[in-house]
Amino acid sequence: MPIRPAGLYWFRQLSITFVSIAAAIPFCAQAQLSATPPTLSKDVEIVFLGTGSPVPNADRQGPSLAIVANGKAYLVDAGSGVVRQANSAFQRGIPALRPVELDIAFLTHLHSDHTLGLPDLIFTPWLAERTKPLRLYGPEGTKEMSSHILEAFKEDIQVRTTGLESGNTTGYKVEAHDVQPGNVYQDGNVSVKAFLVKHGSWKEALGYRFDVGGKSIVVSGDTAPAESVVAACGGCDALIHEVYSGKGQNPNKLSMSVEQWMKYESEFHTSTVELGQIGAKAKAKMLILTHWGLLGNAKEDDLVREIRQEYSGPIVIARDLDVIAP
Repeated sequence: MPIRPAGLYWFRQLSITFVSIAAAIPFCAQAQLSATPPTLSKDVEIVFLGTGSPVPNADRQGPSLAIVANGKAYLVDAGSGVVRQANSAFQRGIPALRPVELDIAFLTHLHSDHTLGLPDLIFTPWLAERTKPLRLYGPEGTKEMSSHILEAFKEDIQVRTTGLESGNTTGYKVEAHDVQPGNVYQDGNVSVKAFLVKHGSWKEALGYRFDVGGKSIVVSGDTAPAESVVAACGGCDALIHEVYSGKGQNPNKLSMSVEQWMKYESEFHTSTVELGQIGAKAKAKMLILTHWGLLGNAKEDDLVREIRQEYSGPIVIARDLDVIAP
């Protein structure tokens, strides 16, 4: 399994077979927001800012990742701690994740654990002197959520722009887009395609395919098994997928029976065996697990063991601040 960044070291995963191989590079623990760290790579990299779930686990922040290409970061989801995690990655040698540079993000769906960091992503980079509006793409309701956040913080905006802070009047704004399945974004680095997935009773939840630097990266978002994920991958270089293992109660909802919770899991999420089948059918060159959950007595080793019943390719259990080059 991948080695988690810890202490005063940044770990970049250099190659992956069944397990990842990592090299440690020291960084300055006192690096400040305005510091300029060394450029380590211009290759395509996936940076996991948060791999957690709604469970308040101090070691795993809310769901969020960044695809970095040619010095630019493209965020997917905005879980709790997103900007602080980005700054941690910046301090560890990824200039694209300097908070002031964060100006584009894609939401898979509007569940709170995937969007609690959205006010953070709107305002904190602005306080660091971002002057560009945040470009935000997501399912139906994205524009409405953004406008409500701006309304909720209107007094903060007024004080910061008209008071002694002399804040700029553009960097807090949001250019929000409710997107439909299909091509949703393209620039000189990346093209992004959205596709529908099955996330229980959500009327619209999305996954994304990023074609960047000759690599294809597919992010499932939260989903039960979906043929759309298989079709979007189609031999992709990396399939980033949510997953759960085991059987048990939700630790946040102990009033619900095991049976009730497992019904929820089966309709909203993907089990390990199901994911193994998806990875094999999609011919994914690498399977990366995020937003992973362990129920009952399940252990991390069970994730790989159970997926391995169906999928023979490389498997990585992503951890916060892991960096993977597909």
